[in-house]
Amino acid sequence: MILVDVSEPDTIVNLLKQAIPTTKAPLNQNKIADYFFGNYEGKRVQFGRAQVGEVLSDIDSVEDEFKRYYDNADETNQITEGIMSPIPLAALTNNQISAIKSGKISWNEIRYEPKIRLPAIPSTRFTSPKLISFSYKVESITDKNGVTVATLTSGRGHDIPISAYYAWIYGLQRVGIHTFHTNNWEETARFLITVYKNEQKPPEAHSTFQRIYRPKVHIKKEKDMTKEELETHKLTKALLFLSSAYNLGIGEVRAKALAERFCNIMDISLASLSELTATEGIGRAMAEKLQRSLGRDI
Repeated sequence: MILVDVSEPDTIVNLLKQAIPTTKAPLNQNKIADYFFGNYEGKRVQFGRAQVGEVLSDIDSVEDEFKRYYDNADETNQITEGIMSPIPLAALTNNQISAIKSGKISWNEIRYEPKIRLPAIPSTRFTSPKLISFSYKVESITDKNGVTVATLTSGRGHDIPISAYYAWIYGLQRVGIHTFHTNNWEETARFLITVYKNEQKPPEAHSTFQRIYRPKVHIKKEKDMTKEELETHKLTKALLFLSSAYNLGIGEVRAKALAERFCNIMDISLASLSELTATEGIGRAMAEKLQRSLGRDI
């Protein structure tokens, strides 16, 4: 089941409910992001959602929100909705949009080019800031013939360069927060449905990157290690290759966590499921698969 914060729009919730189990809960009050669920192995996944314009207007506030949520899930992500650009974008006029929504004309009856719609300049008690980035919402509009087309609406200007946003999201991914872009709430709902369903599959059901993937261990050379470090390193490598051979889904982080908790492969094979699942990142399903690969009858 996916949990959705009580402040999120019912339009998204209703679309989610058509495909996956969904319920609202006071997530933000409990320092959890807007969307929260567990995956096949019990890993906790959360997504925050924000408009591109909200992020460009105040990156610091958005980052502060993630600091509140960060420690309450195993994986934290953000979804940003809308379109951003370093220059104003062409869009339909308000009269055109109203005419289509009211059924006076269809999309095919628009006979002239979209106009440049300069976003409103943010109010300020001093001189107006120089606008160097622009954000737009994307609205899906259905005409009288049932044809649905997405168009730009609600433009805003910002005094922050888009390069600062790019640097920010690059910095976020270095601490494990990944950013995904969607056009509007409908696309956000479809994205969440896809991710949720994908995360309910066991690791061996995923084929992406498997043909060329090889385990990598980025630690210092064996000749420079202490005896204790060398033992941990060897067990880490053994677990990675075991995972590759049996498609266990154990990556470098989980392999290192196991190597720090157990002395060797025999220790792992003789351990109870509760001892294995006490290791960070190891859920019951993965623990069972690991022990089966070592000959245990689970």
